[in-house]
Amino acid sequence: MQILSIALCLMAASMAFAKPADPAPGSGCPGGYAEGAEIERGRLVYVCQGGRVVPKGCIAEDLSRISVGGNYDNKNYRRKCVANGDDLTFEPSGCIRNGQEHKAGETFEDGNNFYVCQANTAAGAEPALQAQNQGCVDSGKRVNKKEKVSKDDGVYECQETVNDGSKLVLVGCVKDGKQYGAGDAFEVGKTWFNCTRTGREKVAAKPAGCVNNGKRLNDGDRFFENDVIYECTVENGNIGTRTVGCAQTDGGSMVERRLGCTWVEGQEPFQYEWTCRADGEKAVKEQVRCNYKVGGGVYNIDPGCYRLVEKAAVGCIKDGKNLKLQSFQGDNAEQSASGAGLHAC
Repeated sequence: MQILSIALCLMAASMAFAKPADPAPGSGCPGGYAEGAEIERGRLVYVCQGGRVVPKGCIAEDLSRISVGGNYDNKNYRRKCVANGDDLTFEPSGCIRNGQEHKAGETFEDGNNFYVCQANTAAGAEPALQAQNQGCVDSGKRVNKKEKVSKDDGVYECQETVNDGSKLVLVGCVKDGKQYGAGDAFEVGKTWFNCTRTGREKVAAKPAGCVNNGKRLNDGDRFFENDVIYECTVENGNIGTRTVGCAQTDGGSMVERRLGCTWVEGQEPFQYEWTCRADGEKAVKEQVRCNYKVGGGVYNIDPGCYRLVEKAAVGCIKDGKNLKLQSFQGDNAEQSASGAGLHAC
């Protein structure tokens, strides 16, 4: 009897520590789930199958069912329903752009812009993955937002647009390889320009005037150069200069003499008549006649001749480009003038 009691105790102890047997096929799953029953755990779906709870699929945001291995695309990214043994996950796998998937951290282009697929730093925040616009694509070259690039017709800046886009916008001018912003004035040679905005997205370098000795001149402004008076002209966007006359110094002041104008210079009695005449694109001052002023009268003497003034012969001699008055005195004054190559006026 004592031996029998000991055997019964040992049997009871062994049953207490033994692993329970799996439910028999068709008898249901742990937790009281019947065979074939679906179990939803958040967005994950399992099924009781053969006495085991196994992955079946996932539940998308629109409550549609995604089978294991399937994908669901929302506005920003793709979720993938993945089973690993008895484990099931429904996690973001990449960004979606124009139907294409791009992995987290990947940089990609769509022809006009380039993007990077970035994960949201806040846990559980939406969107979990998003394609962030990084800038513009210009002839295959990537240009970051707010970065500028020079092209033949101007300076472009990659600017952000609505709907997470970006595009190259004309913001400045290019002249001789140098960049200028809208509103800038700059000089190139003897012309100065305004970099002017001509429309919402248009900028152009417009000629504004002339430059002379570092000074900017507007249309109609005049300047002196080698005793020639020039006028700055702006016509239909073309910059030029035209000759308008000669510059004469009178008592320390500069006097403008128009083309064709004549005036007298010199101390009495020896004075000379000058004129301003056109010479190609320039103007020249030249002496055209001698004036002998004496006794309240003026004797006009053309070059190469002489006149008798109070028993003297006064001649106008051409000396190179200039004229020179000469007085011949005495009884033989006229002969002396003739001997100097002059004739009577």
